[in-house]
Amino acid sequence: MLKFDEDLSIDQLPLDVYEAMIDELNRNKHWKIVANHLMQEDESYSASWISCLESQASSKNKKSPAENLLIDLNIRLGDVLILDKIFNDCNLKRALSFLHYPEKLYVSKHPDDNTNNASLQVSFGKLSLKCEAEGLPPPSYQWYQEDKVLENETTTELSIDVQSEAQEGTYKCRVYQVDHRGDVIFEEYSKPVYIKIKPMPVTIMKQPPTFLEVKENDNFILHCEASCYPSPKFQWYKDNERLDNQTTDTLTIEKFSAKGEGKYYCHISNYISERYTQQSTVLIEQPRQKATVKVALLIANENYDNQEVLRTPRNDVAKVSKILNNLNFHVICLTDLTLVQMRNAIRIFCDFLIDGAYGLFYFAGHGFRMQENYMLPVDTPTNYLRKDAISESLLLSMALKSDPALLVVILDMCQTAPPAEQNPEIHEELPAINEFKGKKNLRNLLLAYSTSSYRPSYERMGKNYGLYATHLCKYLEENIFVTKVFEQVGISIDATLRGAERKQIPMFATTITKPYRLTDSVSHGNLPKAIENLEKTVTFPSKVIEINFQKTGIKCKATISQLIKPYFNVVQVTLSDLDEKYDINFYNSVHTKRNNLFQSSNKYKCWLYSPQSKEGAIVISLLENGIHIGATLLDVSKFVPLLLNKLNQKN
Repeated sequence: MLKFDEDLSIDQLPLDVYEAMIDELNRNKHWKIVANHLMQEDESYSASWISCLESQASSKNKKSPAENLLIDLNIRLGDVLILDKIFNDCNLKRALSFLHYPEKLYVSKHPDDNTNNASLQVSFGKLSLKCEAEGLPPPSYQWYQEDKVLENETTTELSIDVQSEAQEGTYKCRVYQVDHRGDVIFEEYSKPVYIKIKPMPVTIMKQPPTFLEVKENDNFILHCEASCYPSPKFQWYKDNERLDNQTTDTLTIEKFSAKGEGKYYCHISNYISERYTQQSTVLIEQPRQKATVKVALLIANENYDNQEVLRTPRNDVAKVSKILNNLNFHVICLTDLTLVQMRNAIRIFCDFLIDGAYGLFYFAGHGFRMQENYMLPVDTPTNYLRKDAISESLLLSMALKSDPALLVVILDMCQTAPPAEQNPEIHEELPAINEFKGKKNLRNLLLAYSTSSYRPSYERMGKNYGLYATHLCKYLEENIFVTKVFEQVGISIDATLRGAERKQIPMFATTITKPYRLTDSVSHGNLPKAIENLEKTVTFPSKVIEINFQKTGIKCKATISQLIKPYFNVVQVTLSDLDEKYDINFYNSVHTKRNNLFQSSNKYKCWLYSPQSKEGAIVISLLENGIHIGATLLDVSKFVPLLLNKLNQKN
């Protein structure tokens, strides 16, 4: 109900009401809501009028936009009744209350309205309580926990992030009305609701690091965090022995010495459950090792002639290659190698494993185990023998001859045995014996396997990467001992496996005693002659040459480049500067046992696998209107890295 005569002029309102109204309209630019409403209702009000209200405020009269608005409304409209209607249409309840007698508030929604009683049991996480009230002046809100004011909680909704037992208790909301003078004229409290936290099992929110190096006599700390209710109890252990007085979330060890080296972890518990953190291996910081050179050979065999075609090896090798490049490895990546090519690739790789070198070999493809592991080339026959594969011992016998400082061999393949009923000959075959040993360095070898003896290794349906490579790539760049890399890979895989995949159990074996890391730097001394050309061997720059179709006078350019980076042995030939009226066909110049030439849907492109020696020469046939008019021979092998010309060499 209006408390002023409805015919009363706006400028005749009591001064305190008039000034309070100006303050309210200036707050959050509520005056603009009124101005825009008037502009929509009456064409005599325009955008320029609104701009004028603001510009006048910055002029010498120093009146605010809201005051200019009320002056204008007093001239044009005049009385309180119309002003009351405008405020009501604009839903400006606070301004409206200055013209009306108070309407006593009432709480329309209490915080406990959605509960059956005055208590609410919750878990850790977000919680929302609501209190709503109606009245004029519009109600204000203030939330309380017990009798303590909750700072900045002054809206209808209280949002709580429940994280500790200190947040248990009674919550309520004070709802009150304030008149135009700022005096509280009425207040009421909502019904209280008691928030009780449910008992919750231990969840580890932050693990201690898996590996930590500490300088001798330095102090170090390990820290973990847990979420649960009631609050957790902590007890730290070293090598399964309880550590006295270490019963907080932070373990502190002063003046660390060799006696303190070991595996640390924390037992976290409440009466609901208990959990152990991951183990943290803590060692005395060792001098960093340096490599004379770091070299990697990565082989991805996917497209088998007589075995199941695989989906992920190329992606796996490409991902590993990118990481090793970041670690300053010279990386040789090859795909779909035959038996001869695999032997030659390993021989090339081993030529660079000089004294002090770090070498890494990674194979992704088919394999099997019979006393030792065997890698299958892509030309493996259906009923294969051991002699049709590359044995692990052959690889090691070649790689360890030159005594590299570190050799890491990773076999990402199955280790199941060929079924006797399907391949009986292999079970009668006498295996070749390949003795491997270094001349002096006996502590340089790490052998890692995607699975353990006589177990399968999985590709996961719908995934772009194999299971082992996915987890391996999480840790290859970690600045930790190389042995810890593969320990973490195993832990990571074991934590994610389900169902049949649990048959895949990664493992590794090592003779290493020095603190080698894959992140170790490379010394910058004079390189031995054996690796002077290493950079040329592991790069494949694109080359552009001119070709001539004899007797036609037609010339064009051919670009020879990698088709799929980082793979060296998949080469693309692209013709350019040729009139579109001509078509092109590509052919091998000699018969190849295994198809290595593929023409793209783009008629001017083709690609070759392992283009070297005679198989690297292709015939380019030129056609016009489907009729052959000329041809030329392009010996691709002359324009590819020396590495590729060595792949098909016979022993």
